[in-house]
Amino acid sequence: MKTKTFFFIFISLFILAPAAADEIVQLTDDTGSVISPQWSPDGEKIVYVTSHSWYQVEIWIIDNDGNNKQQITTGVSGFGFNKPWSPDGTKLVYSSLEYGLIPGIWIYDVHTEEKHKINGIKNISSYQWVFNGSNLFIVEEEDNTQKLWLVDSDGKNKTLLSTISGENTRFLWQPNGDQILYISNGSGNYDIWIMNPDGSGKKQLTSTPENEYAMGIDFSPDGNKIVYTSRNSFDRTNLSAFKGFSTTIWTMDADGANKKQLVAANESLDYYYPSWSPDGTKIAFENRNDAGNRVDVVVMDADGSNLTILTANTSGGGFPQWSPKGDKIVFVSSEDGKMGLSVVNLDENLASAPSTTVTSALATSMPESSPEEAPGFEISITVLTLLIVFKNTKKKN
Repeated sequence: MKTKTFFFIFISLFILAPAAADEIVQLTDDTGSVISPQWSPDGEKIVYVTSHSWYQVEIWIIDNDGNNKQQITTGVSGFGFNKPWSPDGTKLVYSSLEYGLIPGIWIYDVHTEEKHKINGIKNISSYQWVFNGSNLFIVEEEDNTQKLWLVDSDGKNKTLLSTISGENTRFLWQPNGDQILYISNGSGNYDIWIMNPDGSGKKQLTSTPENEYAMGIDFSPDGNKIVYTSRNSFDRTNLSAFKGFSTTIWTMDADGANKKQLVAANESLDYYYPSWSPDGTKIAFENRNDAGNRVDVVVMDADGSNLTILTANTSGGGFPQWSPKGDKIVFVSSEDGKMGLSVVNLDENLASAPSTTVTSALATSMPESSPEEAPGFEISITVLTLLIVFKNTKKKN
């Protein structure tokens, strides 16, 4: 056992390369704990949840450099693992408890700061913007029965897509597609399934052994691949080495083909919250040790190669989320016992190409001009001239 542990640590020194600590910027210094950061579609802002107590859980928005922090809710509000931003970045969808007891879904307009509630649907378990933000896909659950709704962005018109029964969870609408991914124990174990919005065409994508089950799932940005975590139990016959379970990260095609395990099961490490880069070539995830006293953010290529620990020279961090611009990752950091918000600026080796949304926005907003007419050209010439003057002055002295 000691030999195996030493071998793993020895190999990790070469495989898990640490990134420089000066690439990380702390954005918040709140008195409460920060959770669930999510980027706006243009990568300029971050929405997150601050928890001070069970009755004081608030939603805030902040610029990606830590400026212009704005509180948008009071009481008990949040969005869990749901992605709250509308595709155009003008709205946020979130959950809030009315009178401290009754959960409801609200839509917040970022520009007008107006809020309105979606009525007529109770016991909402998940929600997601679909069809370029014109609709919300909402799952209502009661007594192991799930109703799948399509709701207009203003919350007025609702269409019941289908009703299914069983222990089903984590419903995700496919990007650029028309299928729904979810986790179900329909086969007697928690596996990943996919189906059409009307409930037809159910297909089981994974068949995990009895001592394993699927957990976190997420589509790649183009909807063609799926990343997921799988929890497995170790051999219970050797109780001295039994930790209980370990999680691993896998990918597969959207139809269940080409399954690939990216990180091996390890008794000393668990892996959570995989997050695709905007171009789908890399994956960030949370790396947690068995003792529970160390959590790090790790980046790897989508095939499982080139693992790099981003928080090795800090007190650690978790729940990484990749910026749509591809050049930053926001994560929950831990400083002096508090959970804050930090951003790591990625170098060219780790950065991703931006999302198609960001690329399209840049293309439409970029003025056509010659280099001499570009806004920064005169500034560049001025700076260059000053450097030359400074250099010549230094020589004379």
